[in-house]
Amino acid sequence: MSRITRRDALAAAAGLTAGLAAGGARASRAAIPFGSAAQIEMFRADPRYREALKTYCSVIVPMNDLKWEALRHDRTGFDFSGADEIIGFARQNGQAVRGHALLWGEALPPWAKEMSTRAEAERELVSHIETVVDRYKGRIATWDVVNEVIAHEPTLEKPYRDTIWQRLLGPDHIEIAFRAAARVDPKARLVINDYDFEDPDPRIAIRREVALRIIRRLKDKGIPVHGLGMQAHLYGEREIDSHGLRQFMLELGKLDIDVEVTELDVIDWKLPADPAVRDRAAASLVSTFLDAVVSARQPRAIVTWGLSDRYSWIAETFPRRDGAKARPLPLDTEYKPKPMMKVLDRYRRGLG
Repeated sequence: MSRITRRDALAAAAGLTAGLAAGGARASRAAIPFGSAAQIEMFRADPRYREALKTYCSVIVPMNDLKWEALRHDRTGFDFSGADEIIGFARQNGQAVRGHALLWGEALPPWAKEMSTRAEAERELVSHIETVVDRYKGRIATWDVVNEVIAHEPTLEKPYRDTIWQRLLGPDHIEIAFRAAARVDPKARLVINDYDFEDPDPRIAIRREVALRIIRRLKDKGIPVHGLGMQAHLYGEREIDSHGLRQFMLELGKLDIDVEVTELDVIDWKLPADPAVRDRAAASLVSTFLDAVVSARQPRAIVTWGLSDRYSWIAETFPRRDGAKARPLPLDTEYKPKPMMKVLDRYRRGLG
């Protein structure tokens, strides 16, 4: 995979500036709803954070508060306090809510990791989904039903991530989850959410094929599945496989499957140190990715995994060697729009 040099970043920035200047000449498209995941701790503590969510977003995703770890401190009860707070805020401000996530192999409470039989795992999974989906029926219209079920380096013979759900239930855990969600809320849009679909790498091609096979299997069995969520944690030093993405979008279209961009941000640990150069290069990368997607399919939504550089998982997970703060999101640490926000504005205003 190619790496972005300082010269490349400057060239990308110049191209982005020219593209933005020509924005008025772009053909009009349907507007794409834009939103962000929201962290409850920052939501409660920082009024500027809440104001930014109101100002920029028409979609809100509880980042962690609908995961098992937050909801299920013990086997017998549910703690909906954080989720209720964020969802109440969204509804008060006329924002749609995406539910994330009903099934994931991570972010599990200790008791769930100790399940040992198929019957126990299926009982707990179905009960959990029934309780959560029923509580928010009519308030959450779209659910990430299963999250990151594809192995990081899959083969067609071993496509699934090694989780407690896979170990105890096998591939059926995907079907069980989708059936339970559809049974409780037949009107909800049900999505499979995963990462790494955008790079020009043989591993990525296999991940795309595995996603298509999972979706075909569900549809062949008459199990409702409506969308694929592409997380889009974009690595700043990697190319976007525009051709491969377009082909993937077309294959999903043949299956009558919508697409959503669900966790967009830029991992900038290997981009140049200069913040302005970094911001422009990140914006150019986002523009290339979204242009490739939109050229084939209109996403149902574009959601970033956080809104401001003040709060992001990137800095800790992908620290820069120079110690500079990560700049992965559309607003800077002072909530000022960056070039990435200008790119996203094109799509949320129907000018992409």
